[in-house]
Amino acid sequence: MKRVFFALTITLLLLAVPAGIAFSTMQSNTWTKYAGNPILYYGAPGSWDDFNVYAVHVMYYDNNTPDRNDDEYRMWYSGTSFTRNSKDIGLATSKDGINWARYVGNPVIRNGDFGYWDYERINAPSVLYDKEEGIWKMWYAGYASYFAGFGIGYATSTDGIHWSKYNSQGNEAGLVFEASGYADDFDGYSVFSPEVLKIGGKYHMWYAGFGGAFSGNQIGYAYSDDGINWVRYVKPGAQFAEPVLSVGGAGAWDEGEVASPSVIRLNDGSLVMFYQGSNLDQTRTGIGRAWSTDGGKTWTKDPNNPLITGSPAGSWDFNRVFYPSAVLNPDGSIYLWYHARSRNSDLTPFKLGLVFGDNAPIIYPTPTPTLPPGVTPTPTPSDPGFIMLPMIQKGQP
Repeated sequence: MKRVFFALTITLLLLAVPAGIAFSTMQSNTWTKYAGNPILYYGAPGSWDDFNVYAVHVMYYDNNTPDRNDDEYRMWYSGTSFTRNSKDIGLATSKDGINWARYVGNPVIRNGDFGYWDYERINAPSVLYDKEEGIWKMWYAGYASYFAGFGIGYATSTDGIHWSKYNSQGNEAGLVFEASGYADDFDGYSVFSPEVLKIGGKYHMWYAGFGGAFSGNQIGYAYSDDGINWVRYVKPGAQFAEPVLSVGGAGAWDEGEVASPSVIRLNDGSLVMFYQGSNLDQTRTGIGRAWSTDGGKTWTKDPNNPLITGSPAGSWDFNRVFYPSAVLNPDGSIYLWYHARSRNSDLTPFKLGLVFGDNAPIIYPTPTPTLPPGVTPTPTPSDPGFIMLPMIQKGQP
């Protein structure tokens, strides 16, 4: 594997529709934010995720029983520690996509030891259950400054909770996909935020790449027979891999970045991608949509983009409306989760919100129940707005 060892500091922001409906009828903009947002906050003080929750992957898990009440939503999410500069991945479950229960043993997969490629963080998971093999599979982004940029790792599990990184030998344990290593390539410096689908026995990955002459993230595509050995897609007539979803033209809402793909496959075989975008200086961010009818090699952006943007100043999601995770429900409706924060500062924590998509019935928050005398309700965490992180290095007591 080639790796870029340049003396660079790379700052990267990590960060569908009912089946069978024609594209012309899918170009609606009927997206409604849940009135009770945010639905998931950072964890309790002292916990592994007490500063941020972000970059989630949500799936609808069918337990294969006639009763839909046996099914649930499962979320693997990135968490950041306030005290130890740790960035790991945890699990939460929900029956309605709104009320989530964190797994008590979180985090379920952690960054590597010092000297490993994923020492400083792992995040942005993409998870699928491989029914053919009866195994849960996860692809995730990992980072260590001495390895230059982000890479993509792979892990497996028998229950979606206890994970084993691929090839646990040496400091590259888990690593299966790296930046190209060529300065001119769009993904020459970093690859991250993978989204993997298994279609027809093959694995298909859309990912964000950083590199080349353009100083912003763009989305590429790779394919694999085993989910481990990946081949970058090269367009006909091209010599090198290029983005399959590029930034918009001058003045476009997404001229500065496209990243964090979330892809849904429809019953007719077509694909729908939700992605994050921003203008050049990233003062305006949002979530857009694109479609593909050739297996994800070429994409057509929705003319209504961006579909989801920040709320007015002072709102919890005023800034950095990023990292969509979309699910096609059994009834054909779409739910989409995203993370955001109240102000443009890396010291302001992210929280998680939900959006009801095309044809999804709107769910409204239930009234606050009247509690018996002497019973105190659990308080909703407040937004600290701006946090000064203590200067504690990872590994210190």
